Amino acid sequence: MKKIISILFTIAIISIAFNKLQAASVGINQNAAGFDIKPTPERPFPPSMLRTKNNHKATLDSFENPETCAGCHPKQYEGWRGSMHSNSWNDPIFQAEFKKGLKATDGKIFNLCAGCHSPIGVLTGTVSWDKKTNEFSVSEKGARGVTCDVCHSISGAVPLEDTITSEHGNGSHIIDTETHIKYGPLKNSKSPYHETQYSELHTKANLCASCHNIIHPVNGTGIERTYDEWRFSPYAQNEIVCQDCHMNSVEVAIQIAKTLKRPETFTNKKVRLSGKASTLGTEEHSIVHSHEFVGGNAIISAIMSPKNLRKRQHAEIAKKRLQNATELSVDLSQRDDGLFELKVDVYNVGAGHNLPTSLTQVRHIWIEATITDKNNNVLFETGKLDNHHDFDEDKTVVFKTWAVDAEGNDTHDPWAINHIVRDTTIPPKGHSKHDFIFNNKDNSAQLNVDVKLNYRSASQHIAEDLLGHDAPTIPTINMNHFFKSFSNINGSWKELEQSYNSLEADIENN
Repeated sequence: MKKIISILFTIAIISIAFNKLQAASVGINQNAAGFDIKPTPERPFPPSMLRTKNNHKATLDSFENPETCAGCHPKQYEGWRGSMHSNSWNDPIFQAEFKKGLKATDGKIFNLCAGCHSPIGVLTGTVSWDKKTNEFSVSEKGARGVTCDVCHSISGAVPLEDTITSEHGNGSHIIDTETHIKYGPLKNSKSPYHETQYSELHTKANLCASCHNIIHPVNGTGIERTYDEWRFSPYAQNEIVCQDCHMNSVEVAIQIAKTLKRPETFTNKKVRLSGKASTLGTEEHSIVHSHEFVGGNAIISAIMSPKNLRKRQHAEIAKKRLQNATELSVDLSQRDDGLFELKVDVYNVGAGHNLPTSLTQVRHIWIEATITDKNNNVLFETGKLDNHHDFDEDKTVVFKTWAVDAEGNDTHDPWAINHIVRDTTIPPKGHSKHDFIFNNKDNSAQLNVDVKLNYRSASQHIAEDLLGHDAPTIPTINMNHFFKSFSNINGSWKELEQSYNSLEADIENN
């Protein structure tokens, strides 16, 4: 028995040493790493990096209700209240995943997740989880998610030497709860209600990095790397930041992607960027940002409030962004051995980060292709959803990441991820080429090629794992759709004139 105990003890020591070595290999700051780190004045809410300016104790009175802000900033408020920022806490998929993680880690990940999804709740101590009931308790302000005051009370970023891997992320904001100063990107801004202060940070992507760069606090694995994806992109090289695309209209974002120029350089008069920041404003600014913060999530807002016009509008904006993010190149040829080859090339033309981005173990894009003969007999098929609204991932081209836990088992749970084993996401201005081989067994003189590029925020089985069998059907967003017909004319395959891009037609009509 003593021998067994001794062996087990040795294994434990080796395991601890190995984990420390692994952490060191990815540049983990041991003073900031781990689920079990104790709170300090400089790190009051571990494992989140969130802190207040001068370690001031925050109360609910430190933050305004968004409706107060709406009095002078109605457009910004209308944009925000249908956004994922406003739904960051109440998102049912997030809450279900969060509860699962809290049970698995005995509550150790609480601040790491809640620090970004309910920063007011964490800062004021008004959000909590009951281990026995597996239910949350949250203040009204804490449940409002990332509010106006959360962003406009940010006075700085945590010094990089204090972060997990010397990178922005894991909620590394410094929130000013001492004063009622509102920090923002406009110089010489004045308000009769509150003091204002220009903040260079609010003009930088670093502001967004805090919550859109998530690094596992134990092993240093990048769980979400949207900021880093941007940081090494042509957009960053041309000083185009997150706010330029995600705090302007879809039309502006499209023009930025096409030109790789900042929006203030645009001469298109149809794209109005200037205006006053508030109803009481006296100064015209070259750019007044919208506050819709729309990305690719066309699902949660619609699920939560299907009858809410604002949230439906957000879903439509997200869909439009997705439909302008990629281009497809589709071609068909016959090989010397008689088999046919369908070539599909997917280009990331409109996103300043990888496609997809965020939690890419869950989010995914895939190619759906069907080839039929002149009698509509199916010769080849891939990426079709089955009766359970899922597809065979092993037989489908999917753009996502695959992760494993410490034991090498597949996982999509953020807290369990030990390392990423595969990544097929498409970088900004990059592309991904794929060939599909099939046989025209009846020697049909006409072949019809139907290719779609689809997006989902989560698979149906993940949704049901989290929300049960009553989970809503996760909708598929069609990003691109090409239909091409080819005919054998004198031994050569030619594209017929009736071929079309249905998505372009849809966008044109809308």
